Amino acid sequence: MLPLVERTVSDATLRHTIQRSFMGTSVKVGLAMWGYATMARVPFDAELTVLGSSFTRLYDDLVDHCEREHLDSDLTALFAGETFRPRSPSEALLLLLHSTIAARLPHSADDPIHSLIRELHTFQMRSRAQRGSHISAAEVLDITRGKGGLGMAALFALLRPEMSEAERDILVELGDVFQLLDDFHDLPLDRVNGITTSATLGVLSLSDLATRIARLQTCCAEYYGSAAPLSAQLALTLIGAPVAARDRGHRSLPNPKTDPLHLLLSRAGNIRP
Repeated sequence: MLPLVERTVSDATLRHTIQRSFMGTSVKVGLAMWGYATMARVPFDAELTVLGSSFTRLYDDLVDHCEREHLDSDLTALFAGETFRPRSPSEALLLLLHSTIAARLPHSADDPIHSLIRELHTFQMRSRAQRGSHISAAEVLDITRGKGGLGMAALFALLRPEMSEAERDILVELGDVFQLLDDFHDLPLDRVNGITTSATLGVLSLSDLATRIARLQTCCAEYYGSAAPLSAQLALTLIGAPVAARDRGHRSLPNPKTDPLHLLLSRAGNIRP
């Protein structure tokens, strides 16, 4: 990932910010994808994992902070296999990450991952409606499930060509729970920034999510034969949610060599605030 950042981003400050953000995201997403690979008995590709998590982080940032016309339609074209012409260093990096990932994938042109990503893009665009209070709890939960659930299924599909619909349904539920937990992690910041989530609305408690995690453990164990790796991460994330919510005064990421647990529980960091 680092050579791709160096190749496309000349501004040293922005390059450093992107690298730090990608690092934090790769730790969190990488642990989840390793847990999935172990549980599903598929090969774990560390480089593909870092590329995929980095693309996700940058894509989220570009969609959340859309600053030019036609970006949504241009990204729709990219995910449909059409031409995408970048108009900034960040967009150039996104395109390079996308092409590098595509070159590594063994997936066919009609693999379910492609429709997953296109469907996910619609929820990403809808999520901008959360920047305000005029949105119902039902719509927030629908967007959360689409964004978090489909996002996780798409990332795991990088490691699983021809993912079945039954497995996708399990992973959408898993991704939904992770996104809801992430909303608890970001609760103080979302309140300050006026972003409406399930956590700011108080529609779910950590006890509710603990119940869903228990059901997921049973479901994954029945489907895969074991759910231990992902169950451990879900439990850790659940426990860390109130801890992370209190620790938002530190803007810089901790050192992963000296404090990997803090890095796991901390916010990965947006590229733009």
